[in-house]
Amino acid sequence: MSTLIVINNYLHDVASAVLLSSAVIYYVLARQAARGGEGERRAFQRAYLTLRRFAWGALAWIIIGGIPRTIFFTQYEFIPADAKGIVADLAIKHVLMVSAVIVGSIMWIRMRKTVERLGVADEVSDGLTG
Repeated sequence: MSTLIVINNYLHDVASAVLLSSAVIYYVLARQAARGGEGERRAFQRAYLTLRRFAWGALAWIIIGGIPRTIFFTQYEFIPADAKGIVADLAIKHVLMVSAVIVGSIMWIRMRKTVERLGVADEVSDGLTG
């Protein structure tokens, strides 16, 4: 059981990074599509669908994986960090992970206007806003 908890905690952190990185990639591709022509717009549309799936998968793992992580936090994270004297480091890591989730989510939501401006909105729906 402890191995599953440790793996879940690791993948939970990875999911936070995936959410943010997919938003950053999305942003970069949207800027290229806005500056380019029809080919870039089509490439953005194809990438958007894939990135949306990654973002939704990451968000689902963050929520679902957060349940056991919260339940076993004291036993598998706080007590070992306290024993090693790295509670402040653990707190900083969690602040960074929460920030990654918040920033990634905000980027996805704000980029909706770019999708609409590029004319892709009629062809795909935004994965994090509906």
